[in-house]
Amino acid sequence: PFLMRLYVKKDGDAGNEGKFRTKLEIMGEIFGIATENFNVTGKVVDSWYSSARFLGVNFTTELKSNRKVSIDHMGKMTRKNRDMFYTMDEILATTFTMFENNTDILGEFPLYNSFNAWLSCGQSVSVVVLYNPENKRKKFLASDYLQGDEIMKAWNNRWSIETFHNDAKDLGLGEYQVRDGKGCLIHGSITIAAYTLLSMMMKASKKLFGKVLKTIGECSRAVKEVLIIKKNYKSRLFSG
Repeated sequence: PFLMRLYVKKDGDAGNEGKFRTKLEIMGEIFGIATENFNVTGKVVDSWYSSARFLGVNFTTELKSNRKVSIDHMGKMTRKNRDMFYTMDEILATTFTMFENNTDILGEFPLYNSFNAWLSCGQSVSVVVLYNPENKRKKFLASDYLQGDEIMKAWNNRWSIETFHNDAKDLGLGEYQVRDGKGCLIHGSITIAAYTLLSMMMKASKKLFGKVLKTIGECSRAVKEVLIIKKNYKSRLFSG
């Protein structure tokens, strides 16, 4: 993580953070800052942010099961042609062929299919449908510049915000009291800094702690043991 912004519900108190902004507006600002500071080759987002008008170009996104696409180029969806647009669930139910997923990517879905389609806004995309017949799990992915296995790989390699939420709880993200929105941002920024530092230390955990650590929680407890319990920080963490 490199940047965070505070989202407050419309009837909430944003304090000194100014007027209400939607999640898309906030994410748009973050995308803009990221583009200015990094060489951004593509964007990977979940279904919350899967608006083609918002994402622009070079995106990979998950589609909700009720999202409509057309198999034929019909332009934008209108009253006249809406019968030619189908939800992802409808497409899954009528897909004539599902192929075996031998890619070792998203292996929890043994069946998949890939095809070209058009979103309701008229945007051309490549769609990947993934399905597990045993537990009925399904996933729908789309991209305007990647195809097939490349879409699956991009989605599989994305940085998951759910993982950060779980790790941030271990770092005390939800255990604080502040007076206003600015305090929330400060506390969140401190949490991100700790998360980033621990992520870097985790990669060197064998050298720092004598064992390979695989989670932020394990790394946090190892640091606590070295610094607080054993007070061995000079020989371990700053040995050069």
